[in-house]
Amino acid sequence: MGTPDQLFLPFAEASASASYSATGSSYADAMADKTAREAFRYRVRENRRAKRIILRVTVTHGLEVVVPSAAARRQIPEILAKNRTWIERALKRLGDEQVAANRELQAPPAVIALPAVAEIWTVTREHDVTGARARLEQRAHHHLHLRADLRDSGGWQTLLRTWLIARAEKAFSAWLKQLSVRTQLSYARITVRLQKTRWGSCSRSGNISLNARLLFVAPEIASYVLLHELCHTKELNHSIRFWRLVERFEPNWRKLDRALTEASRTLPRWAM
Repeated sequence: MGTPDQLFLPFAEASASASYSATGSSYADAMADKTAREAFRYRVRENRRAKRIILRVTVTHGLEVVVPSAAARRQIPEILAKNRTWIERALKRLGDEQVAANRELQAPPAVIALPAVAEIWTVTREHDVTGARARLEQRAHHHLHLRADLRDSGGWQTLLRTWLIARAEKAFSAWLKQLSVRTQLSYARITVRLQKTRWGSCSRSGNISLNARLLFVAPEIASYVLLHELCHTKELNHSIRFWRLVERFEPNWRKLDRALTEASRTLPRWAM
């Protein structure tokens, strides 16, 4: 569910056109698309499950236009023109966030807060230029000791990410088991990873995958995501029946869903 690294803006349902197919378009359509691309660099992705045209600004792809059909492509220039202000602001915001992220990654964090499990970890950092293998030790009283070449952001990031996944696996395994007992919704197994585009997912066989970054959100939000995926073991879709099932166990799911979107914008960059 969800996407932790993007801003998006949905639009009204796109109407199909019999004169446009996936294999070609009119000269006017082609010129309109060329004009739009000159105004903004963007990527078009077709998703037949989408009910409307969506604009997304993501770290990975920049400006992305999601269309429900090939026919909807002809509406792109008009949509970009109408929403130029939003696009420019979103792209500027993304650029500012990337600059801030680069600054943030110049050194490992001194403190790691994990609101989902009410923990604050201190990180002592030892700069080692001997060429020895980087190490991360978990010590008592929520204390991590990092010994590494601190100029190598890729090295210390890998160590912290590996630790984050292990901490999330321990926390979410017990948490999901408790929710399963309370809701009587069973699952096969759980896996935890660092995922860029999903907070969680559930397979047809009942395997639940969770994003370790959920440790950085409030406990009620993390609980909602776990519950959301448990409900998918019963309803593997986002139908009315699915949301009714979610609401049965969490009446405030709409508020929590919005809060999850907001929380995605405050994640530490070393964990992205």
